[in-house]
Order: sequence, then structure tokens, then C-alpha cells
Amino acid sequence: MMPESTPQKGERATYSSILKEHDVESGQREMRRRLLAKLSSDEFNDGPGPHGVVAHLSAWAALSGDDIPILIDALLGIGDVQTLNLILESPGGDGSQVTKFVDLCRNQCQRFRVIVPHEAKSAATLISLGADEIIMGPSSELGPIDAQIPAVVEGLRRFISAQSFIDARDELLRCYDERKAKKEPVEPILQLLTTLDLPFIVECERSMELGREIGKRLLCEYMFLGKKRKANKAEALVAELSSVKRFKLHVAGIKGSMAKDLGLKVRLCGHDFDLWKTVWEYYTRAQLALRRGGGLKMFETTHDVFFAQVVAND
Repeated sequence: MMPESTPQKGERATYSSILKEHDVESGQREMRRRLLAKLSSDEFNDGPGPHGVVAHLSAWAALSGDDIPILIDALLGIGDVQTLNLILESPGGDGSQVTKFVDLCRNQCQRFRVIVPHEAKSAATLISLGADEIIMGPSSELGPIDAQIPAVVEGLRRFISAQSFIDARDELLRCYDERKAKKEPVEPILQLLTTLDLPFIVECERSMELGREIGKRLLCEYMFLGKKRKANKAEALVAELSSVKRFKLHVAGIKGSMAKDLGLKVRLCGHDFDLWKTVWEYYTRAQLALRRGGGLKMFETTHDVFFAQVVAND
């Protein structure tokens, strides 16, 4: 598709108009803007507008406090709306930022929806719990509530489940009790126990508990508001989402149908739904723009787009 600025028949191509023809980024930005405007229309939102859309996509960089000022700026451009749609793609991140992220979005709307084109894991799943409705399609996945701890393993920086450290300690204690009951030597187990960093494991326990508390609070205040025994239902759902017995790994995927069965308010879209076609076209174009732009995070509205670089700490 040629840009609208292409000279018409009979017009002379000027230097500036030729430059505009080669400005692929500007043309693609306009296409994405039109798709966001379409997602903001009454056609795809319940009730009369105004409605708004903000997209937050991340290649692999985690959610952090640095995202909050950018989100605030994006929301200021949208203003107060009836329905705010958040297109969310994220591997997770700092759970302590989830409540602020959700509160900022909800402060400017009557109804808050999270749209998951592909993956919204861990902390991003918690953000989804703060919505009135989650829109998911064939490719959509949420993830378990599973705090990740940075660790250096064989010289490589990795993120390991906080629950794994807790489980390792509990397994050693179980082995100690078992050997002691059988009057078997316990010295090898004691030696291993002395190598544990107990304050660190306590911190892991607090990180897991923080995620569960945030999940319960968001569900009770929003998605489960008005439901009978909402606190019990929220606690049961969060227990399922943080269960290592059910979800063995952090990367485990929770499809839309499973999320709905767990009790979340999910609108399932087929691949031929007009809403999903629009979401997927936007997501595809945004992903390509993110890669071409060399950024690791992207915030976009109909008003503006921002690519964020992330500098890893040594």
C-alpha cells in the first residue's frame, strides 16, 4: 500500500514526497493507529463511548517500575473513557507494580478489559485479574502466579521460581524427619541444610505470598465484585493459579477455555471473529514494529507510540 502522500497523476514528485514514500515506519504507524481506533469504536465495545485502547507489548523484558511513567503519559493522552482496553503481551515481571498498573488504568474508565493476543504471564496474569473481562483467542495464554528470582547459574543469569527454593528446603526437612524417625544418619542432611540461605528463602516465601495477596485483592475488588462468597472464590482461584502441582513450570500456558473453567470472566474469540481479526492484525504489525525499532518494550495508543530500551544490570 502506497502512502497517502504519493503524488497523484499529473503532479510532480518532490524531494519531500519521495522521502515520504520511503517512510515505511510512518505508514505502518498509521495502519496500527487505524486498527486501534477501530478497537475503540462502539462496534467492539459494550455500550456507548467514548472508549480507548492502550497497547503494552514486550519482547522479553519484564514489567518494571520504569513502565509506570510511560503508562501514565499514554493514559493522559486517552483521557477518561467508558471502556479502556489494554492489549497486553508480557512475560511477567515485578509483582509490586501490578496494583499501581491496574489502578492507573481503572482510574480513567468505568469498565476495564484486558486483551491477550498471545502471552500475558505471571505479573501480567495478575494485571488481567484486575480487569472486568479478559478477551482471549486461539493463541492466547495466561500463566501461573509464580514469582521469579534472578540467579546466576554456571555463570549465566537466569530467573528461577521462588517456589523452587521453598520446595528444596521443604524436601530437605522432610528427608531429615524421615531419617530421624527411622533412626538413620542425619548428618548428610544437616550438612545440606547448613548451606541454605534461610533469609533468602523467607524472601521467596514473601514474594509468593505477595502475588497471592494481590491476586485475591484484585479479584475481590473487580472481577468478582458482587459475587456471593467472593473472598472464598478468589482464594480458591489464586490457590489454583499458584499451584506447582498443577502448573509445574513458570512457562506453563493457561488457555482461554481453562481460564474460564477456573472461574475467570473470559470472552473467548474464534479466529474468524471480527474483533479477533482486528486484534491479531494489530498485534502482528506491532510485533514487527517492535523488532524493527530495536526496542524491547512498546506502548502505543491512537495518539502516540513509545519504544523503550532496557539496559540490563551486570
